[in-house]
Amino acid sequence: MNKCLSLTFTFFAALALSASAQADPYAELPAYDFGKKSEMLAAIQQEIREAKPAGYPAIEAKLIAAIAKPEATYACKKFVCEQLRMIGSEACVAPLLKMLGEEKSADVARLALENLPCKAVCDGLLAALKSSSGKIQIGIINTLAARQNPELVGVVTGYLGSGNADLVRASLQALGRVGGAGAVAALKSAKVAAEFEPLRERTLMDAAFNLAKSGGKDEAVAVFEEEFAKGKSQPAVIAALNGLVDFGGAKGLDAVRSALKDQQLPLALAAAKAAQRMESKGVTMELCMALPGLPAAVQVAVLRTLAERGDKPALPAVKTALGSSVEAVKMEAALALEKVGNSSVVGDLIALATAEGDVAAAAQQTLGRINAEGVNEAMTKMLDDADAKKVRVAALTLKARADRSVVPRLLKMAGSENKDVRGAALDALDGFAGAEEMPALLALLEKADNKDKVASVLWKATQALGKEDERFAKLWASASGCSEATKATLISLASTGAGAESLKIARETFTSGPAALKDPAARALFNWKSDAAVAPIMDLVAKSGDAKHKILGARAVVRILNDRKCSFNAKKKTETLQKLLTLMERPEDKKMIEGAIATVVKKK
Repeated sequence: MNKCLSLTFTFFAALALSASAQADPYAELPAYDFGKKSEMLAAIQQEIREAKPAGYPAIEAKLIAAIAKPEATYACKKFVCEQLRMIGSEACVAPLLKMLGEEKSADVARLALENLPCKAVCDGLLAALKSSSGKIQIGIINTLAARQNPELVGVVTGYLGSGNADLVRASLQALGRVGGAGAVAALKSAKVAAEFEPLRERTLMDAAFNLAKSGGKDEAVAVFEEEFAKGKSQPAVIAALNGLVDFGGAKGLDAVRSALKDQQLPLALAAAKAAQRMESKGVTMELCMALPGLPAAVQVAVLRTLAERGDKPALPAVKTALGSSVEAVKMEAALALEKVGNSSVVGDLIALATAEGDVAAAAQQTLGRINAEGVNEAMTKMLDDADAKKVRVAALTLKARADRSVVPRLLKMAGSENKDVRGAALDALDGFAGAEEMPALLALLEKADNKDKVASVLWKATQALGKEDERFAKLWASASGCSEATKATLISLASTGAGAESLKIARETFTSGPAALKDPAARALFNWKSDAAVAPIMDLVAKSGDAKHKILGARAVVRILNDRKCSFNAKKKTETLQKLLTLMERPEDKKMIEGAIATVVKKK
């Protein structure tokens, strides 16, 4: 009996779950509210995503039915409007217009109507506008303006004398967005309170731009001219300037010429920027002629425009600006030379780059980027300059520009008697010289007084020869005929190679090499990072009669064993340290090793 009851309960529970799963989400939609479970919303959105346009009307009808219910919540209406904005048709216009009477839902209804491509929308909104007020009225104006409905012009023109400031403001902005000849005429003749006059001028410019784009260019240009000449709102005058530049042809150039000399800095700056868009060849000449007499901030803007235009005839004016006493102007001129400069500016830029600060950084940036014929050749000539600072800038810039043709010249300079020239050449060769320069670098190393620097350059030059161990072995083989002094410098690189072959070379050099190489070879072993060097160092400590080698070797072993990368287990570390302890004589050395043993035991 109990089993039957259990089966019956399970059956009806499953049936209930099935019914719930198949529940109509549209039936539940009117009661939906924020914060409640939204599975029904997800189901509707999924249906819309998966539906084809032919299926939209059926979904639209169910959404309209949901908001028609008396119990439909604001959350329901908001959701429905968001969906109708995507799939709505003329069928939803009337229900949405009806919602405009409800202040709470009016905004979401307007947003849904705004993009619907139906004439009925504008007709309905215009009708609703005449009977609405307050926020709803302003909202409808904004929606019609967004749709650029020309019939709105006549309606909102009548609102410009209203005592409602928000309504006047919305009406002016709407006229600007709608644009066209009607809106321009309305804004030109409008009589508004003084507080709205700047907005009237700005929206007049918006309307004129829309008029110009829709085929009324000549009428719009006349409006721009009048505003540019007589306007009192600076943003509107700047807009008029841009309108003349974009649509006025030669009148745009006249406006730029006039604005550059204006006492109002924002207008002059706007003129400099607007000139970037002008195609007239006379623009560059006008900018160059005006440049010296302009305020520093405007000079900077003009130089930026000349660079953006990239017109080579601007070069003389930009070079003159390079001598300005104002740092900001000088810096912008240096940057502009990247686009308008040629090989003739190399010397000037190198001279600037020898200093410090923003101007020097700008000059250095341009030297690295300028792309003109003969630039590298001009820099190469600067390697002969008597000023070592200029030589350094030229050498390092040629390196940055990856001009490999200058490497032989740099190698020759690296042997110069002038210390500063040598230093500049070696710094330029560092990381720039390649394996093919190894013989020349070895020859240089033989004669160099600063062997460590040359050795560093030489080591980097071997990068293409393989991994570090292989590189060192090949380098050592190449140096077989070199002097002991050179080999003493090179053997120190063995620990950089750090492989089996490098270790073998260092060990053999210490045990059987010339006396002059024993100490450098020992120090190379002492600098080793891996535990592969422990056995050779222990052997050296045991056999060497040099107390200094014993001390340094013991310290090296302790360092390697303490390194977390050491592969020795605790037992092997302890045994090695105990053996090392027997080889040391000084109490302080023994104390160091005993401390290391204690550390190993503690870790174990």
